[in-house]
Amino acid sequence: MSRLLRVDRQTFIRNYWDYNPGESVAFIEPTGGGKTRLAGDLLEDLRGEIPATMFVMKPRDRTPAEITRRLGYLEVPTWPPPARWPWEPKPPGYTLWPRQSLTDISADNAHLREQFRKALYDIYSHGDQIAFADEVYGLVAELDLADVLTMLWTRGLGMGAGLWAATQKPSGTQQGGSIPGFFYNNSIHFFLGKDTDERNLRRLAEIGAGIDARLISEVVRTLQVHKIIDASGRPHYISDKLYLDRRGPYMAIVGL
Repeated sequence: MSRLLRVDRQTFIRNYWDYNPGESVAFIEPTGGGKTRLAGDLLEDLRGEIPATMFVMKPRDRTPAEITRRLGYLEVPTWPPPARWPWEPKPPGYTLWPRQSLTDISADNAHLREQFRKALYDIYSHGDQIAFADEVYGLVAELDLADVLTMLWTRGLGMGAGLWAATQKPSGTQQGGSIPGFFYNNSIHFFLGKDTDERNLRRLAEIGAGIDARLISEVVRTLQVHKIIDASGRPHYISDKLYLDRRGPYMAIVGL
């Protein structure tokens, strides 16, 4: 493990991050470890090259809101986005953030399901885009979108429609509704944050990607965590990430 490449995030993005249209990306880490922020940095590197749409389920979330502002995405509550005048520049991406009543979860989920399904089909049919599902478990277990997500995982590469998906719990939950295996089998790029849960480590080790399973488990278990303070004075504990690329396979530890 001593010979494993270690780089800071900007060096990784500048010199090693090599993304091709249609490739799926998996971000796997317990909540609060910084996977959404990392996805935002990677999307920023592709801004102007590949349009992206970020799917947000939570009624409020500071991190997607900050990414939306920083990347110049247009936040929209419904899909498709509103028509623009011919002289208006097209945004580099969209944040699909449906409004919720917060009084009727069935109605809210039905509304989220309708808007997300339309957008996912649109991204697949037009191709050459990225769909970023910030918490893919919710889209599967709560919104019943496993079928259209599987379509993107299994057929998106040929269309240039890449599905980027993040999850906190690779081992699944006692309530069921686990993420389809295509999330693990069809993703090209993996970013794994620190995790010491034995069930999660066993699931991560099954990813394989042509790399020794014991090495994946050992590295993920011992990744360094950094305390950072945001602009509002709140502390965050951000993990280094183990990056896996099936195409090599290649692996590296990516820091802040």
